[in-house]
Amino acid sequence: MMINTRGHLSSETIDLLLLSALGAEETNEAKAHIDGCPNCKERWRELNEDKQRFEQFVFARTLPKIEERLAKKSLWDSLNLRLLIPALGLGLAALVAVVVVPRVTGGQTEDEVYVGVKGKEPLFEVFAQRDTGSAFAVKEGSTLKPKDRIRFVVNPAGAKYVLVASRDGKGVFTVYHPFGAAESAPVDAKTPRRIELPNAVELDETPGAERLVAVFSDAPVKAAEVEAALKANPSAPQLGNARVISWEFKKDAP
Repeated sequence: MMINTRGHLSSETIDLLLLSALGAEETNEAKAHIDGCPNCKERWRELNEDKQRFEQFVFARTLPKIEERLAKKSLWDSLNLRLLIPALGLGLAALVAVVVVPRVTGGQTEDEVYVGVKGKEPLFEVFAQRDTGSAFAVKEGSTLKPKDRIRFVVNPAGAKYVLVASRDGKGVFTVYHPFGAAESAPVDAKTPRRIELPNAVELDETPGAERLVAVFSDAPVKAAEVEAALKANPSAPQLGNARVISWEFKKDAP
């Protein structure tokens, strides 16, 4: 069980608890802490409310459509894209899994950045689904496989537009959201909670490190600007008119 510098459960611990991904001893310790800590109890209540709302209003509405589309193999046969395939998929875990946090500078801990992100800085999360298995969180350094489907969840923190892009192991740049577009798409800046971006992408067979970039801005940002920023600084792209979150995952060879 991880306790942050303020004496509360770390955000990662609470997310893992929600996913039932902690060991038995850690689970008991975390629940005991929540019972005796008003701050953590409130965070735990909010996460569970998000989960319930997702099950009631989102998952129940989209699951039949997802199953219908997945049952139509001709749909996938017709989407012969060179790099990836937009798809519907994933589900509940895409709202309530472990948070992916950008690299930290200036002496802040990852958990401190996580707490501040909800109201001040944007949040970017990635989730994957393999074959017919359950969705799982993708963190920096995670290893994925060709044909894994990935989705994105954001908290725009007031930003009006978002663009998600990638630079794969061969240096090929692709816009994931809005898929294949020339500029960023509008997002509901007034939403105080996480937003699951529409559609998913199916990973191609290009192996190696793949860098993801999420760009949050008050005005549309051209995809060409993001590509240029990646070329100029592959490990930490920057744009003067936007807030950028960037990190890598690995993709196995087929």
